[in-house]
Amino acid sequence: MAQSKSTKKLFNMAYGLGASVVIIGALFKILHWEFGPLNGGILLAIGLITEALIFAISAFEPVDDEYDWSLVYPELAGGSSQGRLNAAAEAEEAEGLLSRKLDELLKEANIDSELMSSLGESIRNFEGAAKGIAPTANAIESTQKYSDELAEAATQMESLNSLYKV
Repeated sequence: MAQSKSTKKLFNMAYGLGASVVIIGALFKILHWEFGPLNGGILLAIGLITEALIFAISAFEPVDDEYDWSLVYPELAGGSSQGRLNAAAEAEEAEGLLSRKLDELLKEANIDSELMSSLGESIRNFEGAAKGIAPTANAIESTQKYSDELAEAATQMESLNSLYKV
């Protein structure tokens, strides 16, 4: 006989209320408080009796069914999955599938070893051209520096001419 949701809620509420009465009773007892006829001893007794009754009743509650997780996760049945390959074989199979798919894509795009070697050669040629551009870039930089110095010299000459006229 399974417990209904309302019965479970009722038991949870009773656990909480019983525990709260015990805690309030302990507080009254420790601080020697009295509220009319209620004192720490009476509140502790009421709370502990309530808890004892709840625990006595809950002893007869049916146990929840345990789920068989090996049906969902076959690895739990005996340490390895049934009907599936081991992890290394799966990884190798996935790698093989990926390799075949990549080969198919390269065929569709007409990419072969000749095209790849041509691409490699082009990259090497580009590297040589880039190395050849470096001295030219240095020369342009030097020319720019020389141009700046000439402009500064012209400005200074104008200043000297102004002083000479004065």
